[in-house]
Amino acid sequence: MSDKYDITDAELEIMQILWKEKKCDLNTIMEILNTDNEKNKNTIKTLLRRLILKGAVKSKKIGLKETVYVPAVNEEKFLNNENESFLNRLYNGSTDKLLLNFVENKKISKEELQKLMDMLESED
Repeated sequence: MSDKYDITDAELEIMQILWKEKKCDLNTIMEILNTDNEKNKNTIKTLLRRLILKGAVKSKKIGLKETVYVPAVNEEKFLNNENESFLNRLYNGSTDKLLLNFVENKKISKEELQKLMDMLESED
């Protein structure tokens, strides 16, 4: 199975539900998304089908009609791969360029920066 899943933002919303709940049927997903119309139901079914084809979700039949969906990819592994991909695409793999960008553009507070420095010092 590939480490790259090319999950869209809409699919990621479904994945986040599955990671949190561990397993869900379609109705539970719709409930969590706070939607109940037929158009949205079909969209969610399509997103689940795509996630299954990508290998990110598995489906299990329960009884005659009910299907339960479970994540097939670990959330932490997925996030690590996405972070690495982001870092490589935008910063040529340079963590310091990324961090400097956050500092220079004041996207990181002094408290967050201090926490980061404390973490780095504790790794020595």
